[in-house]
Amino acid sequence: MTTLLFLIVALLCPMAGLFFGDTTSAGTNSGGYVSIPAAVRDFYSKEVLFQAQPRLRFAQFAKVKRDLQAVRGKSIVFTKYGNLSGGGSLEESDVLTPEGMTTSEVVIPVKEQANSIQVTEYLLRTSMLDVLGDASKLLSANMAQVLDYQFRDAVLKTPNVVYGGTAANLAGLSATSAFTSKTVKDAVETLSTNNAPRINGDYYVCIAHPHQLRQLRDDPAWQDANKYMGRRQLYIGEVGMYEGCIFIETTQMPKLNATGITQKYGAGATVQEAYEAVFFGENAYGWGIALDVELRDDGVVELGRKHTLGWYGIWGTGIIEDKNIVKALTV
Repeated sequence: MTTLLFLIVALLCPMAGLFFGDTTSAGTNSGGYVSIPAAVRDFYSKEVLFQAQPRLRFAQFAKVKRDLQAVRGKSIVFTKYGNLSGGGSLEESDVLTPEGMTTSEVVIPVKEQANSIQVTEYLLRTSMLDVLGDASKLLSANMAQVLDYQFRDAVLKTPNVVYGGTAANLAGLSATSAFTSKTVKDAVETLSTNNAPRINGDYYVCIAHPHQLRQLRDDPAWQDANKYMGRRQLYIGEVGMYEGCIFIETTQMPKLNATGITQKYGAGATVQEAYEAVFFGENAYGWGIALDVELRDDGVVELGRKHTLGWYGIWGTGIIEDKNIVKALTV
């Protein structure tokens, strides 16, 4: 499919020559080295983001704000509105006094984001279509991983925490402190007590490691996603529902050793390793975008023998509403 689309783009770009034909840096090289036309580069920019989508777990729940005026080193501001406190029944003689709208701001810094790979002129000359297609796949997988790690690290900064098994605190963690129904109920209770809004008004979301969800799946109340998938569109990575919570599975959730536990949670744990999961409601975290991801060609080096291709964007991630997030530490 990618090859077919590439052919279509190439045929629609006669000025680019025959599949990136003769182009030179100064017009003096009669053979010319390969250069990627803008139209094809734009096509593969979309391909990078498109191919990254199936790998993204956190982005699908983020509150997104684009600000094309933001520049490197600057920030994107998310505005939060406070709840109204008045309202109620009126007598005919009552005068309705309007409430003011209270707001607060969450500032998310944006930074340059990028990675690149190098390909040779020889490969581009002998297998142009495959190289670009494969390069876009590699870059999209990397971009998805980088973005998901950034979301993950951001939401796990929440101070709200529940523990596995019957543990009530860090010192209570033991070899039996697994990700159980109690863990889920404690997290849902915390979110509900905080009045965290549910996603689409219906459910909370948990993103967890497969190891954590293994035991929970044996619970009779667990609903596998394949049993209800016809009722609505599933989220990327969704594997099931339990206690009013949707579960997203990914190996990108952290597995901490003893040192990692101490660094993130302090001293007191007796277990040697633990896993982190995160529960959240709506408007929990944000993705501020100043420049959408692009595929870029950084030119050539070494007499035109090597090309650098990479993805590049400007964005930032961060928590919008702390009370809408709870993390779980389990074994």
